[in-house]
Amino acid sequence: MRSWDFKGLMAVALILTTICVTMPLWAADFSTTRTVIGSVSVVGPVELRGVGISQEGTLFSGDSIRSREKGYAKVLIGTGSKIELNEKTNVSVNRDNRGVQIAMNSGTVGFTAHTPLRIDVAPFEVTATDDSSGNVSIMSSTTAGVRAINGKVTVRNLKTSESFVIMNGQERLLGLRDGVNAPSLGEVAANVPAPVPAPKPAPQTPAGKTTGGLAMDTGAWLAVIGGAAIGVVAIWGLVEAKNNHDDIKDLTNQLKTNQSATAVALKNVSNAAAIANTAAQQQAALASVSALAGQTQLALNAAGQGSSANAQTAASLNAQANANAASLASLQAQIQAQQAQLAAGGGSAAQLATLLSQEETLRNATNSLITQLNALLAAARTVPGVPQTTVGTIQPPATSSASVPA
Repeated sequence: MRSWDFKGLMAVALILTTICVTMPLWAADFSTTRTVIGSVSVVGPVELRGVGISQEGTLFSGDSIRSREKGYAKVLIGTGSKIELNEKTNVSVNRDNRGVQIAMNSGTVGFTAHTPLRIDVAPFEVTATDDSSGNVSIMSSTTAGVRAINGKVTVRNLKTSESFVIMNGQERLLGLRDGVNAPSLGEVAANVPAPVPAPKPAPQTPAGKTTGGLAMDTGAWLAVIGGAAIGVVAIWGLVEAKNNHDDIKDLTNQLKTNQSATAVALKNVSNAAAIANTAAQQQAALASVSALAGQTQLALNAAGQGSSANAQTAASLNAQANANAASLASLQAQIQAQQAQLAAGGGSAAQLATLLSQEETLRNATNSLITQLNALLAAARTVPGVPQTTVGTIQPPATSSASVPA
């Protein structure tokens, strides 16, 4: 019995010794727990720390996030800031005593900063604070774009310590190879998604809303059609009640007149939408011309060809594209006003014909710039950093001549 008691005491002593020896190791393990920065929610193929996630995940300091093709990620920072990754984007996220740092390797990132948020696109550092928002896009190995949607954004060259501020609605092209930044462009819509924002999944058309710029939703059109149907039933009810040949003839003529007026009104609405769509295509094309011309100018400057004829052409195309975009913005405002009048039962085909003529003049100017840009890109294709792409010309709007008389 005494021998058993002695063995039991020895076993208990060994267990207690083991616990005391390993306890510091446990404490050290807990003390090195990684810092939680926020959370990640995804749509489509996205990897967190190199592992694919399907819906949500926890973000730690030092984590990497990569969105594949058709992938999208939203990151909510614990401090209230937010970043969003478009498809084909690769970043790493860290936190230090200066705040949250996003190191970009590729793609497009949209941001909304409630506390200091830094986005590194070597050799530049983009800093956002005070509820500012915008987006950053790496367009090629030599060029990036920065746009401020709200507030202001500070950009600093980490090599030269040179810094500048981008205000609300402004954007800059950044030369990643030589650290040069280009003057503000009209838009960088071809490479930097918009808000913006900035970078989130394309907004869905609200249920019941029509597309193409029409001002009335499906419910409103159904109400119009339903009202017309009720009117027809009422007319035929009167005809049956009176059983008068003259009344039948008058009511029939009136119905035909109303139907003709309704058909013309619907064609005018359709034509206004077609003109608006073509104007929007021109706006995007001009933004592409401006952005690609700016990239080409940066590449030529980096290659020591800043005074060449190609560089001068690139600068001219950039300026002309921005000027044409301003004229197009004025036309778009007129088109929107006309659409509102048509939706309210006003407007005229003559006004639409005037807008169509203005759109045609601007479209011819836009297509001329596109032709010059494509020729420039072909001529400078061998220069490193020059975009290897082309821009398609804009086709006339698909209007019905029956409702836009001369």
